[in-house]
Amino acid sequence: MRTFPCRCGHGIEIVAPSRNAGYLIMDSDVDLSIADREAAVRSFLQAAQQGRRREWLTDFYGESVPQSRFDAKDEADVIEDILSRQDSWTRLVFRCPECGRMYVERAPKTGEYRCYGEE
Repeated sequence: MRTFPCRCGHGIEIVAPSRNAGYLIMDSDVDLSIADREAAVRSFLQAAQQGRRREWLTDFYGESVPQSRFDAKDEADVIEDILSRQDSWTRLVFRCPECGRMYVERAPKTGEYRCYGEE
């Protein structure tokens, strides 16, 4: 289980689904994020129709994922993974259940966070 350290000393548990972790997409980036996800879904469906499903899944999930896991995923599973994957516009957000502080990623995929506390 992963945890995110809060300034108060509490470790925020990051287990999906989480009541203390989420995603943030700035309004100006929503259309770009949707377009990327739509393109990925179309690309997957086209690859599946052309007999390149396994190749597409390897590109999407990475070489380290065992091929046997691909057989367990149907189209709906893959599309869900596409839609829920962090993209170039999605920032991670964590909330400490102890003190209420919020941590918002400064920019997508940076792992650098700005802290906001209750007043």
